[in-house]
Formats: sequence, structure tokens, C-alpha cells
Amino acid sequence: MSAEVKSSVSTVLSEALTALDAGEVVASRELAVRAKELCGDSFALANAALVRGYVEQTAGEVEYALDRFECARALAERHCDTPEGISLYVHATTSAATIYRLRGWYAEAERLLLTTLDRAGAAADREDIVTLCNELGVVFKYSGKFDAAAGFYDKALGLLSGASSVELATIHHNIAGLAHARGDYAAAEGPARRAIAVRTDVLGPDHPDVAADCAALAPILLELGAVEEAESLLRRAVEIFESTFGTEHYEVGISIGNLAAVMHQAGRKAEAESYYGRSLSILENILGARHPELAPVLYNFAQMIVETDSAGAREALERARVSLVSARVEESHPTLVSINSSLDELKAEKSNGNHVGES
Repeated sequence: MSAEVKSSVSTVLSEALTALDAGEVVASRELAVRAKELCGDSFALANAALVRGYVEQTAGEVEYALDRFECARALAERHCDTPEGISLYVHATTSAATIYRLRGWYAEAERLLLTTLDRAGAAADREDIVTLCNELGVVFKYSGKFDAAAGFYDKALGLLSGASSVELATIHHNIAGLAHARGDYAAAEGPARRAIAVRTDVLGPDHPDVAADCAALAPILLELGAVEEAESLLRRAVEIFESTFGTEHYEVGISIGNLAAVMHQAGRKAEAESYYGRSLSILENILGARHPELAPVLYNFAQMIVETDSAGAREALERARVSLVSARVEESHPTLVSINSSLDELKAEKSNGNHVGES
């Protein structure tokens, strides 16, 4: 492929990513398709497939996104004898692993990432190792292997020491998420606020990634009793997500579920129930009815209705439990432990009620 054509492919893919960052999914897809038509070798095709995967993932076309990421990975594997090829291989791998994680296929994501980390080794640059370690941390957090997650986040943070970048903000965001999952809300607040500060400085206050940081801080503040700030952060996050991605996007569903929890804690149960219903509808349409990321929303919903509708609460808890067990999370996973405890309490109450009613 001539240098001129190679430059054209690179330029069009860069334009596609710029359009995607601006929320212009249709324009981004058209540019990615045009770039593929210009490609003349497997390396260029791998780059085009990776960008197309990003577009389709943003559009909610997860199946097709995974197909493009796996295609990019297979093509990039031919070029792992060069630094550029290794970097492309790492990004295609982490993108595919992200889809596996979103589907709840945690063991598969772990194997893919660990194999790639071992293969990349000393040949990969620092940024690529950070990318792999970060995604490994996220996967291990979701599967309940918190110590392993912390180890990978620490490694990534050490490699970014002294930097001020989007990558640094992402690591702080994820460290806060891990502390939140562990129930250590005081430890979670600091890195969550650092993520917002760093990313706002780099991307500006209205970027969807900043909105994601705000949405992550909100439930931490809710646990610490700062209900008004939590609500304000979530409403701002939902506004940015809906403006960027539309009303039926994954990030909208997650944020509305968290907003429902805020309404519940504030005693506004009618609003909370409406938000829980909308959150579950969005997430089920995107992820399926048995995905583990529905579990926290179902658990919180069950806690709200348990006193007025114990049967409905039991049904929500059973659904949440099945979604986590199907994903093979650790038995010590805090959400699964809380769900099992709530189910045991409901069973005991039902048993006691039956016993009292006997003659």
C-alpha cells in the first residue's frame, strides 16, 4: 500500500474517532466503512475493524462490535513482531475482553487478557501494559476477586506515576469503583473526586467520560449521606449521556438505576419505582434479562418494596441471584452475599408466619 493511501486511511479513521467522540455515530460509521474500502493490507484492515468495533459498541450493536474486535485481533496478531502491531493487538484484545465482561463472561475475559499480557511482555510499551492491567482490574472486580483487581490497578497506577492524563483519571475512577464494591465508601471518595478533576482538566466538563466519573461518585456519596450532591451529579450525568448517546443507552440505564436509589433514600418512593423500572427496561434490552449487571438494580429495588410486596421482592432477588451465579462470580461477592442474606430473611419471615398461623 502506498504512503499516500496509508495516510488517507489513517486520516479517515481519525475523523471517524473524532465524530464518535462528538456523539455522531452515523457519520462515524460511514467514515469507518470508507476507511475499510481504502485499506490495502492486513494492518490497515485491523485498524479499520477496531474503529468499526468502537462505533458499533457505542451504538449498542454489541454482537457486531465483538465480531469486529475479534477480526482486528486476528489481523493484528500477524504484526506482533513490530511495536505498532503489538499495540494494535493489545487494544483489540482489551476491546474484545470488555465485550466479554459486559456479557458476564468473566472467566473468558480473564484468560484472554492474561494470555495477552504474558505474550506482550517486555515488547509492549508502558501505555499498552496500563491498558491491559486496567481491564484486568475491572474484570477481577466484577468477578469478586478484589485483591487481584487491586494488584493490577496498583501496577497501572505505578506506571502512570507523575502523569496527568485520561488514563490516570480512568485508573482513579476504577480504584474508587473497587473500594465501593468492597463497601469502603470513605476510601472510594478521594479517588473518585480525583478522576473527575483530572478528566475535566483534560476533556472539559461536558464530556461523557466526565459524566461517567460523576455517575460513579454519586452512589459513593449516597452511602456517605450526601444525598443532594449525589442527586445533582446523577441528573447532570444522565443529561450528558442522553444528549450524547440517546435515551436508551447502557450508561443512561446504569445512571438512572443509581438515581432511583437516591430517590429511595430521599423517601421519594414513587419516583424511585419509576426510575428502577426504566433502568431495568433499558439494561434488559441491551444486556439481556439474566446479565449480572442487573443484579445491583434488582437488589436495590427489592430493598425498597420488601415491606409492601414481599413476593415481588423475592422475585427480584431470585433474578439477581441467578444472574450472578450464571456469571460464576465468587461466593464472597458482596452483592451475592447481600442477596442471599435477604432471601434467607424472607424465607425465615415466611416460615415464622406459617408457624404462627398453625393451630
